[in-house]
Amino acid sequence: MLIHDSHICNYKFGGIDGCKKGWLMVLINNDSHHYTLVHPITELTNILSGHIRVLVDMPVGLLSSGLTFTGNRPCDVAARKLLGVKHTSIFNPPCIEALHEKSYQQASETNYRILGKKLSKQSWNIAPKIREINAFLHLNPHWRGKILEAHPELSFQQLNGSIPLQFSKKTSEGIEERLSILQIYYPASEILFSNMLSDPALKGHAAADDMVDAICLAVLNRHRSANLENISDIYPEDSLGNRMGIWV
Repeated sequence: MLIHDSHICNYKFGGIDGCKKGWLMVLINNDSHHYTLVHPITELTNILSGHIRVLVDMPVGLLSSGLTFTGNRPCDVAARKLLGVKHTSIFNPPCIEALHEKSYQQASETNYRILGKKLSKQSWNIAPKIREINAFLHLNPHWRGKILEAHPELSFQQLNGSIPLQFSKKTSEGIEERLSILQIYYPASEILFSNMLSDPALKGHAAADDMVDAICLAVLNRHRSANLENISDIYPEDSLGNRMGIWV
């Protein structure tokens, strides 16, 4: 459902969540919204203008043999502290060397050798998307600073007055809880979600939690506007030139 439309260029705030069949992107302004399925991520250059800022739920900036810290990205450490009881929603992405291994076993062994940590299956399952977004920003450095990493659970907590959410996003209660929060900041959130959920072009491509996550990142992006900030005081650049930070 990739739509090439000049009006998209008028949007200033977006949110992107990786989904089964690509990247689900939501764009909002004060009184309008738009959503589309992007695949591959390089299509963004064809449909977005340079003045937009997009938050993406995918690790940007990775550790490597030359930049290991304590085996954790500083922004991930900061995110776990902020999330408290919900800290398990933050997982360690693979280091750059592990990201390009052929199998999970090889990647996990490489990650352990370099960072002292085995790789989770969850992390390995999204390795293709981690490669895709980091390669895109490496090859298109003018998009750095315009496409920034964010985390939906942390974003929802921020919008909820720093109070952790009660229900899992995989449940109907969790979806309702999240929509009730989004409605406060963007009253059309429920209509937007309903339209996405009933859209046959998204069926089988994006799940309900992908939709609320993408909406959340767009809503937070607009709400925070010039106040958007990196949660970590340390903002290191990796060997690909991408910087590690989670923004709220």
